[in-house]
Amino acid sequence: MSLLKPSVLTITIVSVLLRIGFLLFGLYQDAHMEVPYTDIDYYVFTDAARFVANGGSPYLRETYRYTPLLSWLLVPTAWQPETVWFHFGKILFIVCDLATGLLSLKILQKLHRDTRWSLLWLLNPMVITISTRGSSESLLTVMVMASIYYLIEKRYVASGLWLGLSIHLKIYPFLYVPAMALFIDPACSLSRPVTRDRLRFCIATAVSFVSLTYFMYAIYGNIYIDQAFLYHLRRLDHRHNFSIYNVTLYFTSFTRSSVLSQSSWLTLEKLAFVPQLLLSFIATPLALCYKNADASILVSCCFIQTFIFIAFNKVITSQYFIWFLCLLPVYISGTTISPLRGAVLITGWILTQALWLWYGYRLEFKGELGIFHYGLWTSSCVFFIWNCVMTHDLIADVRRQKGRLLQEKQK
Repeated sequence: MSLLKPSVLTITIVSVLLRIGFLLFGLYQDAHMEVPYTDIDYYVFTDAARFVANGGSPYLRETYRYTPLLSWLLVPTAWQPETVWFHFGKILFIVCDLATGLLSLKILQKLHRDTRWSLLWLLNPMVITISTRGSSESLLTVMVMASIYYLIEKRYVASGLWLGLSIHLKIYPFLYVPAMALFIDPACSLSRPVTRDRLRFCIATAVSFVSLTYFMYAIYGNIYIDQAFLYHLRRLDHRHNFSIYNVTLYFTSFTRSSVLSQSSWLTLEKLAFVPQLLLSFIATPLALCYKNADASILVSCCFIQTFIFIAFNKVITSQYFIWFLCLLPVYISGTTISPLRGAVLITGWILTQALWLWYGYRLEFKGELGIFHYGLWTSSCVFFIWNCVMTHDLIADVRRQKGRLLQEKQK
């Protein structure tokens, strides 16, 4: 074993110890400091789980907008003694967080890439903080990574089942269906897209998603569909939102006309999905995965799809970045972007977020209403423009990777 290239066992032990340390510090912070460590969403999850444990609906908990499956998984948090079992959900999320990183490592091994890139997830303080605070994002990332892993292994039914489960948990992974389908039997033309393996994958995905969704609907009825799915079409979240739509949503949420127009499809909060889906669901897979048989290009395409989906989303919070960070180790292991250019892109991305946070702080904590006119809107635009610059560079990078792989095959 080399110090410069640690073994899988060493990586796993260090990753586990770091997460235990963060979890214990969080318990101390919750008990002794004014600012709590535990995510507010964790209290939403555990309250919903308590309702389920008592024979009720998770939607009795106001602001619970998720599948009931999540509350079912967290039912042990309602067991006694609560001081011990309350943190069961955090441990579950930590396990999924670790499994996500280990799947990333296994994919890197499968592609004969440097496994140290998996440390971008496993030792990432942002990733560790989010799971130990009680955010459920790692449940989603482990399902996405499992789906990709089984797809690379050509186990298409298993891949589809995991993908369908992830879509049930949170709708956005449906973005990956076109890229994954194109990756299966890549020699097929668009004029004859249907093959047996593609059908197996798509049917497995549909069965997994539809059966779970129908099962939850049969138990909880329309409130499940409304809160878990339809709510996201009409949501007007504006606090802690980096999106370019932020200020518009801020004012819309306080106008009577927006409330009266919720049934209309011609509203900003619904039309915002159009450019987002055109770019992430259709254009990017066709541009990068058509006639592609290389697994690293597939993962890079999924990474870019997620990045675009978030950049163009009407709501952007820091937790969403976890969605593409799980794909970053595999993508960056084959990048052609120079270290200097990469440093510029990442620095700009961080600074444009910091600029928005500065104006957001002055609005929400200092009450400076004039921030709307010159700060919040302009900083959202700057962040959005920088995301577009990064998207351009990411797509150009993957195209260079495809060209390099093609040249290697021709030699």
